[in-house]
Amino acid sequence: MSNEKERGQLGDIMMREFGEYATALVEAGRDWAVVWPTAAWPPESRLRWLHGRFLLARECAAAVGRRFTDAEITQFHREHLAYLAAFPGGTPSLTDG
Repeated sequence: MSNEKERGQLGDIMMREFGEYATALVEAGRDWAVVWPTAAWPPESRLRWLHGRFLLARECAAAVGRRFTDAEITQFHREHLAYLAAFPGGTPSLTDG
């Protein structure tokens, strides 16, 4: 996987996995922006499983040249949350009436 499209897809997968992990952190009453880079979860925890999925996706993206710092990931998710807040009904369309 060396072309730009495939690298982009792995980056998208990584951010999707991070979004699921961050959402679970919020549902568990945690401050996702503070906790996610350093948290250690019990072995049978759903948060540990989600964190592991994100870390695997991050490693796959890095293997093909898509490396993101913790700060970049945090900022991307903040922007994603702002986008969702701006469009609670979903992505706008030019064909919506």
